[in-house]
Amino acid sequence: MITPNYLSFLCFLLPLFSMSAQGAVEKLPLPLQALQKQGLEFKGQFDAGPNLHGYVVQYQGQGSTVFLTPDKQHAIVGNLIDSSGNNLSDPQVEKYVYAPMGKQMWSRLESSRWITVGNEKAPRIVYAFFDPFCPYCAQFWEKSRPWLDSGNVQLRVLLVGILRPESTPRAAAIMMAKDPSKALEDYENTHGKTSPSVPETVNPEVASALKSNLQLMENLGSDATPAIYYLNPKGRLQQQQGVPPDDDTMNTIMGSKP
Repeated sequence: MITPNYLSFLCFLLPLFSMSAQGAVEKLPLPLQALQKQGLEFKGQFDAGPNLHGYVVQYQGQGSTVFLTPDKQHAIVGNLIDSSGNNLSDPQVEKYVYAPMGKQMWSRLESSRWITVGNEKAPRIVYAFFDPFCPYCAQFWEKSRPWLDSGNVQLRVLLVGILRPESTPRAAAIMMAKDPSKALEDYENTHGKTSPSVPETVNPEVASALKSNLQLMENLGSDATPAIYYLNPKGRLQQQQGVPPDDDTMNTIMGSKP
Protein backbone atom coordinates (compact mmCIF):
# COMPACT_ATOMS: atom_id res chain seq x y z
CA MET A 1 0.00 0.00 0.00
CA ILE A 2 1.18 3.55 -0.65
CA THR A 3 2.56 4.91 2.60
CA PRO A 4 1.46 8.21 4.22
CA ASN A 5 4.65 9.86 2.99
CA TYR A 6 3.33 9.58 -0.53
CA LEU A 7 -0.26 10.65 0.05
CA SER A 8 0.27 14.41 -0.41
CA PHE A 9 1.00 14.11 -4.11
CA LEU A 10 -2.24 12.22 -4.75
CA CYS A 11 -4.68 14.98 -3.90
CA PHE A 12 -4.29 16.91 -7.14
CA LEU A 13 -5.37 14.13 -9.47
CA LEU A 14 -8.04 14.63 -12.07
CA PRO A 15 -11.37 12.76 -11.68
CA LEU A 16 -11.03 9.01 -11.37
CA PHE A 17 -13.44 6.16 -11.87
CA SER A 18 -17.07 6.80 -11.06
CA MET A 19 -18.63 5.10 -8.09
CA SER A 20 -21.01 3.12 -10.28
CA ALA A 21 -18.04 1.66 -12.15
CA GLN A 22 -16.66 0.32 -8.88
CA GLY A 23 -19.74 -1.51 -7.67
CA ALA A 24 -21.39 1.22 -5.63
CA VAL A 25 -25.13 1.51 -5.25
CA GLU A 26 -27.08 4.07 -7.26
CA LYS A 27 -28.87 5.60 -4.27
CA LEU A 28 -27.09 5.97 -0.96
CA PRO A 29 -28.78 5.75 2.43
CA LEU A 30 -29.44 9.12 4.07
CA PRO A 31 -26.40 9.18 6.43
CA LEU A 32 -24.14 8.49 3.46
CA GLN A 33 -25.88 11.15 1.39
CA ALA A 34 -25.11 13.60 4.21
CA LEU A 35 -21.42 12.68 4.03
CA GLN A 36 -21.51 13.01 0.27
CA LYS A 37 -22.84 16.57 0.62
CA GLN A 38 -19.84 17.32 2.83
CA GLY A 39 -17.51 16.44 -0.03
CA LEU A 40 -16.78 12.74 0.50
CA GLU A 41 -16.63 10.76 -2.75
CA PHE A 42 -17.87 7.17 -2.53
CA LYS A 43 -15.59 4.90 -4.52
CA GLY A 44 -16.78 1.40 -3.67
CA GLN A 45 -18.42 -0.87 -1.13
CA PHE A 46 -17.54 -4.13 0.60
CA ASP A 47 -18.84 -6.66 3.08
CA ALA A 48 -17.53 -5.68 6.50
CA GLY A 49 -19.00 -8.63 8.38
CA PRO A 50 -22.32 -9.59 9.97
CA ASN A 51 -24.78 -6.68 10.10
CA LEU A 52 -22.16 -4.20 8.91
CA HIS A 53 -21.70 -2.80 5.44
CA GLY A 54 -18.57 -0.89 4.46
CA TYR A 55 -17.96 1.88 1.94
CA VAL A 56 -14.70 3.31 0.67
CA VAL A 57 -14.54 7.10 0.43
CA GLN A 58 -12.09 9.69 -0.78
CA TYR A 59 -11.74 13.23 0.53
CA GLN A 60 -9.08 15.68 -0.65
CA GLY A 61 -6.93 12.86 -1.96
CA GLN A 62 -7.16 10.77 1.21
CA GLY A 63 -8.89 7.40 1.38
CA SER A 64 -10.93 6.10 4.28
CA THR A 65 -13.84 3.81 5.09
CA VAL A 66 -17.38 4.40 6.32
CA PHE A 67 -19.65 1.82 7.95
CA LEU A 68 -23.43 1.84 7.91
CA THR A 69 -25.36 0.60 10.93
CA PRO A 70 -27.97 -2.15 10.34
CA ASP A 71 -30.87 0.31 10.67
CA LYS A 72 -29.25 2.52 8.01
CA GLN A 73 -29.75 5.54 10.23
CA HIS A 74 -26.13 6.11 11.28
CA ALA A 75 -22.70 6.04 9.64
CA ILE A 76 -19.34 5.53 11.33
CA VAL A 77 -16.19 6.93 9.71
CA GLY A 78 -12.91 5.16 10.48
CA ASN A 79 -10.97 1.92 10.23
CA LEU A 80 -12.26 -1.59 10.84
CA ILE A 81 -9.96 -3.65 13.09
CA ASP A 82 -10.29 -7.39 13.70
CA SER A 83 -9.57 -9.32 16.90
CA SER A 84 -5.92 -9.76 15.89
CA GLY A 85 -5.41 -6.05 15.41
CA ASN A 86 -5.39 -6.20 11.61
CA ASN A 87 -6.64 -3.13 9.80
CA LEU A 88 -9.30 -4.47 7.42
CA SER A 89 -9.93 -1.06 5.89
CA ASP A 90 -6.47 -0.66 4.34
CA PRO A 91 -6.87 -3.29 1.57
CA GLN A 92 -10.21 -1.80 0.54
CA VAL A 93 -8.85 1.76 0.44
CA GLU A 94 -5.88 0.54 -1.58
CA LYS A 95 -8.18 -1.26 -4.03
CA TYR A 96 -10.69 1.52 -4.61
CA VAL A 97 -8.65 4.70 -4.09
CA TYR A 98 -4.87 4.45 -4.22
CA ALA A 99 -4.42 1.74 -6.84
CA PRO A 100 -6.61 3.56 -9.43
CA MET A 101 -4.88 6.84 -8.57
CA GLY A 102 -1.45 5.35 -9.11
CA LYS A 103 -2.42 3.81 -12.44
CA GLN A 104 -3.81 7.10 -13.69
CA MET A 105 -0.75 9.04 -12.59
CA TRP A 106 1.60 6.56 -14.26
CA SER A 107 -0.44 6.82 -17.43
CA ARG A 108 -0.15 10.60 -17.35
CA LEU A 109 3.60 10.34 -16.95
CA GLU A 110 3.79 7.90 -19.87
CA SER A 111 1.90 10.28 -22.16
CA SER A 112 3.96 13.35 -21.24
CA ARG A 113 6.97 14.82 -23.08
CA TRP A 114 10.13 13.25 -21.68
CA ILE A 115 13.71 12.60 -22.79
CA THR A 116 14.98 9.03 -22.68
CA VAL A 117 18.28 8.30 -20.96
CA GLY A 118 19.66 4.76 -20.89
CA ASN A 119 18.50 1.51 -22.42
CA GLU A 120 15.10 1.91 -24.14
CA LYS A 121 14.40 -1.77 -23.42
CA ALA A 122 15.45 -1.62 -19.77
CA PRO A 123 13.23 -3.65 -17.41
CA ARG A 124 12.81 -0.72 -15.02
CA ILE A 125 11.53 2.79 -15.82
CA VAL A 126 12.00 5.82 -13.59
CA TYR A 127 10.57 9.28 -14.25
CA ALA A 128 12.23 12.43 -12.93
CA PHE A 129 11.43 16.14 -13.27
CA PHE A 130 14.62 18.16 -13.83
CA ASP A 131 15.37 21.87 -13.96
CA PRO A 132 18.56 22.49 -16.02
CA PHE A 133 20.04 24.57 -13.19
CA CYS A 134 19.08 22.25 -10.35
CA PRO A 135 22.21 21.09 -8.45
CA TYR A 136 20.23 18.29 -6.79
CA CYS A 137 19.17 16.99 -10.19
CA ALA A 138 22.85 16.85 -11.08
CA GLN A 139 23.50 14.83 -7.92
CA PHE A 140 20.74 12.37 -8.76
CA TRP A 141 22.09 12.12 -12.29
CA GLU A 142 25.53 11.13 -11.01
CA LYS A 143 24.08 8.65 -8.53
CA SER A 144 22.02 7.06 -11.31
CA ARG A 145 24.91 6.45 -13.71
CA PRO A 146 25.74 2.87 -12.60
CA TRP A 147 22.16 1.75 -13.30
CA LEU A 148 21.87 3.68 -16.56
CA ASP A 149 25.24 2.45 -17.82
CA SER A 150 24.36 -1.15 -16.95
CA GLY A 151 21.24 -1.02 -19.11
CA ASN A 152 19.01 -2.03 -16.20
CA VAL A 153 17.15 1.28 -15.92
CA GLN A 154 15.65 3.73 -18.36
CA LEU A 155 15.41 7.24 -16.92
CA ARG A 156 12.75 9.45 -18.45
CA VAL A 157 13.51 13.09 -17.74
CA LEU A 158 10.75 15.68 -17.86
CA LEU A 159 12.36 19.11 -18.15
CA VAL A 160 10.78 22.08 -16.39
CA GLY A 161 11.81 25.68 -15.82
CA ILE A 162 11.33 26.84 -12.23
CA LEU A 163 14.64 27.92 -10.67
CA ARG A 164 15.91 30.76 -12.87
CA PRO A 165 14.65 32.95 -15.70
CA GLU A 166 17.14 31.07 -17.90
CA SER A 167 15.74 27.67 -16.92
CA THR A 168 12.95 27.52 -19.48
CA PRO A 169 15.08 28.71 -22.45
CA ARG A 170 17.81 26.25 -21.49
CA ALA A 171 15.32 23.39 -21.18
CA ALA A 172 13.85 24.36 -24.56
CA ALA A 173 17.31 24.32 -26.14
CA ILE A 174 17.90 20.75 -24.94
CA MET A 175 14.45 19.60 -26.07
CA MET A 176 14.88 21.23 -29.49
CA ALA A 177 18.30 19.69 -30.11
CA LYS A 178 18.68 17.28 -33.00
CA ASP A 179 19.26 14.50 -30.47
CA PRO A 180 17.67 15.57 -27.14
CA SER A 181 18.94 12.48 -25.31
CA LYS A 182 22.54 13.18 -26.28
CA ALA A 183 22.10 16.89 -25.58
CA LEU A 184 20.83 16.14 -22.08
CA GLU A 185 23.58 13.62 -21.39
CA ASP A 186 26.28 16.03 -22.59
CA TYR A 187 24.77 18.81 -20.50
CA GLU A 188 24.58 16.80 -17.29
CA ASN A 189 27.88 14.96 -17.77
CA THR A 190 29.74 18.27 -18.19
CA HIS A 191 27.82 20.05 -15.43
CA GLY A 192 26.24 22.44 -17.89
CA LYS A 193 29.42 23.34 -19.78
CA THR A 194 28.19 21.62 -22.95
CA SER A 195 24.78 22.83 -23.99
CA PRO A 196 22.88 23.60 -27.20
CA SER A 197 22.56 27.29 -28.00
CA VAL A 198 19.42 28.89 -26.63
CA PRO A 199 17.06 29.41 -29.58
CA GLU A 200 15.76 32.86 -30.43
CA THR A 201 12.31 31.39 -30.90
CA VAL A 202 11.02 28.40 -29.02
CA ASN A 203 9.13 25.78 -30.98
CA PRO A 204 5.44 26.11 -29.96
CA GLU A 205 5.21 22.35 -29.34
CA VAL A 206 8.23 22.50 -27.02
CA ALA A 207 6.85 25.56 -25.22
CA SER A 208 3.57 23.74 -24.72
CA ALA A 209 5.36 20.61 -23.49
CA LEU A 210 7.39 22.58 -20.94
CA LYS A 211 4.22 24.19 -19.65
CA SER A 212 2.47 20.82 -19.47
CA ASN A 213 5.43 19.22 -17.67
CA LEU A 214 5.35 21.92 -15.02
CA GLN A 215 1.60 21.58 -14.60
CA LEU A 216 1.92 17.81 -14.30
CA MET A 217 4.64 18.13 -11.67
CA GLU A 218 2.42 20.48 -9.66
CA ASN A 219 -0.59 18.19 -10.13
CA LEU A 220 1.45 15.32 -8.71
CA GLY A 221 2.10 17.41 -5.61
CA SER A 222 5.75 18.32 -6.24
CA ASP A 223 7.11 21.83 -6.00
CA ALA A 224 10.85 21.18 -6.31
CA THR A 225 13.27 19.20 -8.44
CA PRO A 226 14.22 16.45 -8.74
CA ALA A 227 10.79 14.90 -8.31
CA ILE A 228 11.19 11.17 -8.92
CA TYR A 229 8.44 8.62 -9.63
CA TYR A 230 8.71 4.84 -9.89
CA LEU A 231 6.75 1.63 -9.35
CA ASN A 232 7.32 -0.63 -6.37
CA PRO A 233 7.38 -4.46 -6.77
CA LYS A 234 3.59 -4.53 -6.41
CA GLY A 235 3.19 -2.06 -9.27
CA ARG A 236 2.20 0.83 -7.01
CA LEU A 237 3.38 4.33 -7.86
CA GLN A 238 5.86 5.83 -5.41
CA GLN A 239 7.44 9.27 -5.10
CA GLN A 240 10.86 10.48 -3.99
CA GLN A 241 11.14 14.22 -3.51
CA GLY A 242 14.72 15.42 -3.81
CA VAL A 243 17.96 13.46 -4.00
CA PRO A 244 17.64 9.95 -2.54
CA PRO A 245 19.41 10.28 0.82
CA ASP A 246 21.17 6.91 0.94
CA ASP A 247 22.06 3.74 -0.95
CA ASP A 248 19.01 1.89 0.32
CA THR A 249 16.70 4.50 -1.17
CA MET A 250 18.58 4.41 -4.47
CA ASN A 251 18.27 0.62 -4.54
CA THR A 252 14.56 0.88 -3.85
CA ILE A 253 14.09 3.29 -6.75
CA MET A 254 16.53 1.84 -9.26
CA GLY A 255 16.75 -1.82 -8.24
CA SER A 256 19.76 -3.66 -6.89
CA LYS A 257 22.98 -1.87 -7.70
CA PRO A 258 24.72 -3.43 -10.72
